[in-house]
Amino acid sequence: MSSRRTPSRGAAYSVPTSPVSGERELIVIAKPEAGLRATREAVASVSGAKVASLNSLLESSGAGMIPIFGNEDRVARAMSAAAAIPSAEGLPDLTSYYRVEAEDQKLDELADKLLKSELVDGAFVKPKMEPPVLFQDAVQPPDPQAAPPVTPAFNARQLYLDAAPGGIDARYAWTVAGGKGQGVRIVDIEGAWRFSHEDLTQNQGGVIGGTQSADIGWRNHGTAVTGEFGGDENAFGITGICSQANVRAISIFGAGQGSAKAISDAANALSPGDIILIELHAPGPRNNFQDIGGQRGFIAMEFWPDNFAAIVFATSVRGVIVVEAGGNGAENLDDPLYNNRPNGFPATWRNPFNLANPQSGAILVGAGAPPPGTHGSNHGADRSRLDFSNYGSRVDVQGWGREVTTTGYGDLQGGGNEDLWYTDVFSGTSSASPIIVGTVGCMQGALRAGGKPLLTPATARNILRNTGSPQQDEPGRPATQRIGNRPNLHQAFDQLGLRPPKTLIKDVADKGIHKEKEVKEKDKDAKDLKDHVKDHKDKEKEVKEKDKDAKDLKDHVKDHKDKEKEVKEKDKDIKDTKEKEIKEKDKDIIKDTKEKETKEKDKDIIKDTKEKEIKEKDKDLKDIHEISPQAGGTGAGTSSGGDLESRVASLEQTVGTLTHFIGGELRPDLQSSALNQEADLMALSQQLEKQASDAKAAKDNKDVEKLREA
Repeated sequence: MSSRRTPSRGAAYSVPTSPVSGERELIVIAKPEAGLRATREAVASVSGAKVASLNSLLESSGAGMIPIFGNEDRVARAMSAAAAIPSAEGLPDLTSYYRVEAEDQKLDELADKLLKSELVDGAFVKPKMEPPVLFQDAVQPPDPQAAPPVTPAFNARQLYLDAAPGGIDARYAWTVAGGKGQGVRIVDIEGAWRFSHEDLTQNQGGVIGGTQSADIGWRNHGTAVTGEFGGDENAFGITGICSQANVRAISIFGAGQGSAKAISDAANALSPGDIILIELHAPGPRNNFQDIGGQRGFIAMEFWPDNFAAIVFATSVRGVIVVEAGGNGAENLDDPLYNNRPNGFPATWRNPFNLANPQSGAILVGAGAPPPGTHGSNHGADRSRLDFSNYGSRVDVQGWGREVTTTGYGDLQGGGNEDLWYTDVFSGTSSASPIIVGTVGCMQGALRAGGKPLLTPATARNILRNTGSPQQDEPGRPATQRIGNRPNLHQAFDQLGLRPPKTLIKDVADKGIHKEKEVKEKDKDAKDLKDHVKDHKDKEKEVKEKDKDAKDLKDHVKDHKDKEKEVKEKDKDIKDTKEKEIKEKDKDIIKDTKEKETKEKDKDIIKDTKEKEIKEKDKDLKDIHEISPQAGGTGAGTSSGGDLESRVASLEQTVGTLTHFIGGELRPDLQSSALNQEADLMALSQQLEKQASDAKAAKDNKDVEKLREA
């Protein structure tokens, strides 16, 4: 749904210099020793001071003078009791502050004449006060399209609720007991409100002082402001930062009313630790307290002495935390200009923007840019000073000064019923200050629920200055132009020792209420805080980084398990390989050993066989020797016997060598030898061959049997 509309929907829509009504105030500060007691009818003195000339001046001007802070005697008693409070030291004399009611055109002349009275210490005219909103956004006419039967939920557009640094991490605060502002009371000070709005019905107490302006500009403004911190918690529209806090309002308009009286009335209606919001600014000394258009030179309300006294009363005497819009005048509050005492201010006045001077104790708020891309717009670096915001060492903290989604105005959802109007473009230190109110409301509610001491005005200001997401540079608007940090409720809660119940942490993550990681064990809290602070320095990445961290952690665990599995598998493979190698080696060794043993056995068998063959052969030869004489003896017995024996001996040598290895068929030369010529030798040769052949056959058979047995 688009929230950006051009002003023209038919006829042109002009932007007035100041689209809201207002009134000037003539303030008189009497000398304490005068002891004045005033009513609308006359002025008296309990110290015997001469008041006739003062009464004459007032009567001739048709004016009346009334005490700002109430009946002087009652205020004096309250101040006497407050004197025992250490923080109230230096409290201005509230019995001396008066407002003169007269026609506006007479105020300046009256102020000059009153300054000449010996009873008066100061008299000045306060300029008209305005809401510190950017009028080019605030004056857009509502969308004429009728609202739907049921308003959709706009929570997703309330990015200022999200985690730091883009938002203030209100969604985290809501997970802590009391973190929605339970038990906290807030009073908004400005002009008008729409407490009948559909999203402002649960914890609102209405207007408790002054008279509401009929001006729709004031009404839209008050409705938008209260919606930011007090919007109802429901299924439609928006949700306030501290939605469970009680919200009321006091108007600056009405008889005898004004900004200082509204502040003191609010302080008296509240208790220590409760909150006042001042949603006003006015033209300062830069342009001689004149509105020259565009809110240039507008400053915070504490600059004027009566407002300063009222704020000091609220913070120092009542213990109420005051949040004050810093103003949209684009002013450097450290400029020496602000050290100059304006005409009509009392001689005791000191520049409240100078930290060396007495301080009001209020939390002063500047306007910072939202993250680029919010609602499709870019106003500069996230948390950089917006060009209209006042700045300086006095400014404590910043809130979103653009693109705030809340109740009122009707540009996001319009129609004919104001009770259904919503905006996407609330702006200025007007939109920034309610964010700080909501932040403090969350802290106070959680502290109360946890049974811890509540923040004081001083400790609240200190924690906002020293925690949060740092201001960033933007060309032409460096961070040295101080508007302070953007709050970070997660970090502030950690510093205050406030944490959600462990049983809620998972629910928060599941519902998307809080996008950070699940809260770790207590011994990891310090590291988480350090990491969280470091994350503040990253631009526009926090939410994505947190989601990515959770995924990375899961992936890391998975990778670790995969690596362990891989290592185990590698160890198993190495083990199996080694076992296999050992088995193979054992097998080879066994095989080699068996082969070696077999060869050794074969070698032994062959050796034994050969030895046996040799023995057999030797035996055969011996047998031949034994047979040869016998054969010779059976011959004819001729005289040639000697020659025969020589020849037989020669044959024995030949036959012994060849007979066993050469078959007869391969020895034709032997058969055709000279033995054929001699019958006796022939017969002997045949006999020898037969014996040799039989011996060989017998031996071969025996060798085969032995080999089989082996």
